Amino acid sequence: MNIYKMEPGIFFKEAIVVSAFTILITGTAMGSKDTSSTRLPVDGKTEIAFNRKWAEDAFNARIVGGRSNSLTPAIPFSFVYGGRNSSEFLSGWKSQVKDEKVDATKRRRTLTLNDPETGLEVRAIATIYTNTAGVDWTLYFTNKGSKDTPVIEQVKAIDVAVGLGKNQDPPVLHRINGGGGAADDWMPFDETIAVGQKKEFAPTAGRSSFGNTPWFNLQWDGGGVITAIGWTGQWKASLENSNGAGKIQAGMQNLHIKLLPGETIRSPRILQLYWFGNDELRAYNLFRHTMLAHIVPKVDRKPITPPIVQLSTAFYEMDKGTEADVLSHLSALKGLGFEYLWVDAYYGKDDFPTVGNYVFPLLRGFNLQRFPNGMKPIGDAVKNAGMKFLMWFEYERICAGTLMAIEHPDWVVLPLGGGWGMFNLAVPEAREHITRYLSESIKEYGISWLRIDNAVFYEGLWAQLDRDHPDRVGISEIRYVEGHYRLWDDLLKEFPSLAIDNCAAGGHRVDLETCSRSIPLWRTDGTIGPLMNKDFNQAALQNQVMTAGLSRYVPFSASGQMGTTPYLFRSGFNGGISFCEDVRPGEYPRDLLKSAIIEGKRIRKYYFGNFYPLTQVTLDPSAWCVTQYHRTKENDGMIMAFRRPKSQLNEFTLNRLREIEPNAQYKVTRYQSYEPLPTKTMTGEELVRSKAEINDCPGSVLIEYKKVGK
Repeated sequence: MNIYKMEPGIFFKEAIVVSAFTILITGTAMGSKDTSSTRLPVDGKTEIAFNRKWAEDAFNARIVGGRSNSLTPAIPFSFVYGGRNSSEFLSGWKSQVKDEKVDATKRRRTLTLNDPETGLEVRAIATIYTNTAGVDWTLYFTNKGSKDTPVIEQVKAIDVAVGLGKNQDPPVLHRINGGGGAADDWMPFDETIAVGQKKEFAPTAGRSSFGNTPWFNLQWDGGGVITAIGWTGQWKASLENSNGAGKIQAGMQNLHIKLLPGETIRSPRILQLYWFGNDELRAYNLFRHTMLAHIVPKVDRKPITPPIVQLSTAFYEMDKGTEADVLSHLSALKGLGFEYLWVDAYYGKDDFPTVGNYVFPLLRGFNLQRFPNGMKPIGDAVKNAGMKFLMWFEYERICAGTLMAIEHPDWVVLPLGGGWGMFNLAVPEAREHITRYLSESIKEYGISWLRIDNAVFYEGLWAQLDRDHPDRVGISEIRYVEGHYRLWDDLLKEFPSLAIDNCAAGGHRVDLETCSRSIPLWRTDGTIGPLMNKDFNQAALQNQVMTAGLSRYVPFSASGQMGTTPYLFRSGFNGGISFCEDVRPGEYPRDLLKSAIIEGKRIRKYYFGNFYPLTQVTLDPSAWCVTQYHRTKENDGMIMAFRRPKSQLNEFTLNRLREIEPNAQYKVTRYQSYEPLPTKTMTGEELVRSKAEINDCPGSVLIEYKKVGK
């Protein structure tokens, strides 16, 4: 366990590491709260230096007690091996460190530990970012001996302690809800951890962000640390306050395994970012910088944003939809500016939710009465319309009696008590089959964005596979999760311009690993009910909450929204939009939707900037929701303000704006509708004293600003 102390409530200017475990801060005095005059710069230079030094000390082989080539107990992970905690024996293992330069922005440090008695090798591969803050690592356990290893269990991919300071206020744990299909999905919430208290949490059913989420921020007076877990399975985390020392641990929840000779397993991936000061929002922006620079998937070296996409038959014809219906939706999109057409679940041989017909030839899995030529005519028509094609798949869920269950029963795991099961990606032949199936579909139908859905409750099925092997608990989960990553990686390697939507029943698998390969375009099922009931305002309110919550950690995500007014469309827009409304009716306000899409494309650039929720994130229909996006380098940004349906207030003072220079000149343009009001030039001081005014209820105002001089 690594104890790395960040002294709270002292002085800040620059971090100087004076030992392996203590950080001294010197410079300007910091109080218990940041103010505009004491806030630290958002460039994160201090955090970049600190996190790099932290990693160099943590992943390091040292000379201990005069014995060379042995290990200090400062490593940031732990495990139990043969009934003993790793802290008891690692000093006797052989160790070495290898440093490599990955590129101009990353270094790789590999710490390798070897047990001379059993042949177990433990490798910690850490990526140290040099242009943004944070350290990213994964553990690998390999049996290099000739016999089965002793049991490996309680692997804590992260096991660190931080100095909280005695006689300080209890640290605060900032978390967000998961994507469980509720109205409050992705809403932020806080918990204090009192002295002697321990918080433990884990997701549900092996779905990494269902019930609890793998993103959290522990804050104490003077600093904090953000932790992200990359494990698309059943992880568990705990945080403890022991009177001045805080402990953070996380790893697989279910692991009790002997490794066979030559066998390797991996741990969850961990990303940590230590930060200074008392500004929680600044910390999230440091994390967003790292996500955008190093984690968010890219095409042509540019981060992927959600598309402006229309869902065609998804909320309308559904299982009654035909090729002609989809093409009628496409035809109605002409001239509106949509970038993608979306075809969802309702095309299979068996009506949804019965799935499991991903077989060759491709057409065998389709309802040939409704789609006689599969998706090829639709893909061709989308291309001819100057758009791109997004198509739904759910290959991991298998229903009994479907073609895959019948023809490949050895690739399918059905629950003993009945119900749907899973397609076992742990079986190499099964994974290769689905990879080939998706590859042929992409080429045949011209798919640019794969929509991957999933409703499997894994934990019980993995336990079912392991039940006859009590000393191999966890191996089915590990191999499945590895197969899942390998499948996506192989497709992205074959199709470098491909994008992946991570749906998973609406936000159930949003973790560090999936977010390195995909973007959630359907972050909740919680808006389905309101949209089906034509309660567009409720869906808008929920979308406002989700953007304000999840964007702390995941820069881009989207969910369903209908409506063309600025209030409704802006509520659903987050760099892109999953637009669900049928635009075919003759009375549909096409010009308004066209203007909304034009605006969306214009403001998309701001979503790459720093993100500041300026109001409390709440479901209260009488509250306002106001957010700011600011691009530091470009000295511009936008304010998005929403007056909700029951609000009695028609204005909001902008005195919480961030990164605005009081004496600088700004050009400011307000958009009550999609048309601009006359641009004004004002000082930064005047801008932060101004008000967002909205007379419509509900209503919205967009304010764009750009610094033009001192």
